Amino acid sequence: INAEHLGHFVETALVAGALDVFHTPIQMKKNRPGVLLTVLCAVDDADRFSEMILRETSALGVRRHNVARRKLQRELQTFDTPLGQVVVKVGRLNGEIVQASPEYESCREIAANKNVPLKDVYAVAQKALEK
Repeated sequence: INAEHLGHFVETALVAGALDVFHTPIQMKKNRPGVLLTVLCAVDDADRFSEMILRETSALGVRRHNVARRKLQRELQTFDTPLGQVVVKVGRLNGEIVQASPEYESCREIAANKNVPLKDVYAVAQKALEK
């Protein structure tokens, strides 16, 4: 599949409601390079995304697998930092915070407005989370 077509498909599938879309370089039969295209979606959407793959890519078939998914309870919180307020995604397991990660868009905006490197904004945000 053409790389530009692959990028377009990923964007289109995400807009169409896929939970996630990614592609992985793989070795196919006869040692040919290939791409494994993965679309994660709700069971009710599987037929629709299978058809999308067949219509919009060079695939001649689709393999489908049902998998179980467990995810953390998620919430967005705002933390004060020396650079300004940063939005953080907090993940809880049975009420306990087990993950906390600064949101990219929040950090990107601060980096642009304050004219500082994005990595520095992340470092300041991480430090604020440790308090």
